[in-house]
Amino acid sequence: MKAKHIIWVCLLSLGLVSCSVPVNFRNPEKPKFAGNFARGTASFNGTLKVITYNIKLSQKIEQAIQELGQIDELKGADIILLQEMDESGVDFIARSLLYNYVYYPASVHYKHGKNYGNAILSKWPLKDYRKIVLPYEHPMNKQIRIAAITTILVAEYEILTYSVHTEMFWLGSKKKLNQVDAIVRSISEYYDLVIVGGDFNTNTKSGIQDTERIFTELGFIRASKGIGATVEVDPLGLIEFELDHIFTKGMKPVDKGKVEMAEASDHFPLWVVLELN
Repeated sequence: MKAKHIIWVCLLSLGLVSCSVPVNFRNPEKPKFAGNFARGTASFNGTLKVITYNIKLSQKIEQAIQELGQIDELKGADIILLQEMDESGVDFIARSLLYNYVYYPASVHYKHGKNYGNAILSKWPLKDYRKIVLPYEHPMNKQIRIAAITTILVAEYEILTYSVHTEMFWLGSKKKLNQVDAIVRSISEYYDLVIVGGDFNTNTKSGIQDTERIFTELGFIRASKGIGATVEVDPLGLIEFELDHIFTKGMKPVDKGKVEMAEASDHFPLWVVLELN
């Protein structure tokens, strides 16, 4: 128990450092960055490989490109959801691995002075870009969080897709769930096929259960369920954090996993293979 307490104190201390007010981008349409580098039309065999990866502060981009392009479980993904990105990092990945993309920053991050936000990459065409600003600010540094949104055109299907990054534990469990509720409420009933993935910062078992309940009430499943811890922050191995998730509607997982050998971030990349119902 003492080791756990020490870890929580250290994490809280990190949140109290560098509390200068960031530049937040509240406009749902801009700034926006997009590119089209996919070659031709991807083939569709009835399944889609989807990855979510929080690449810490968009720092180890070349390492991430190597992992996404060479590790068997990750390479050839149809859709990649990224968090903690800046525009140059997203563009570099998309150009190197031949993806179309859209990226929205939430803010200029106080730690490195660069844009900080979420991206969606796809081998398929994208349309109808937007973002939603999630309710509440970081209680100390006032930084906001967002979800980036686009529609992916896969063969004859339209798949509404979200890349999500909600706030960490210091926001409080009720407000964190309100962020999840805001995401779910923004999902149009027009779409039969929906993917919502990213870093939900669910640091407790009850937080995972409550987040899953909000989605399942609207017909979603947690496609990544059972993958286990998605980040390694405790060198003693006493605490496991399952922060990252992929929720789907109109699709079911036929395979899934994580890549613990990845070194581009403190998060593990998650992957699921989805079959359209």
